[in-house]
Amino acid sequence: MTNTTPVAQTTKQAPPPTGWRILGFGKHPIAAAAIQNHLRTLGLRATNLALTDNPDGDAELIAALQSDNYDGIAIGGFINGQDPHESPVTESTTVWFNRVLNLIHAHAPGAKIILVRNPADALPAIERVLGPIASN
Repeated sequence: MTNTTPVAQTTKQAPPPTGWRILGFGKHPIAAAAIQNHLRTLGLRATNLALTDNPDGDAELIAALQSDNYDGIAIGGFINGQDPHESPVTESTTVWFNRVLNLIHAHAPGAKIILVRNPADALPAIERVLGPIASN
């Protein structure tokens, strides 16, 4: 006699991340997604966005800032001017960076500001400001 009772399949889910809450943003969507995935594999509660320099981008940033109590806010090199070889500073990026800093100050005053030079610098930049991941 064959048992026809369905067997419940269980899937193991990774435990929720317990590390720092990081909101990161920059100009490029592909970089934002890759950085977010990398930081999450390391256990950080990372959210990364690609923002635009306009009222819609500001609204998206404000909504993200208000969605959690972040430990750090990581600003990408295109916006913060820390990657002059790939993204030379212009008057418009300086204005954008100043506006972003003031939005962070208004909506996440307890978060540390993290200036990221380029995508490969995301983790080192976080550790420069918040300390080694192992200690969080």
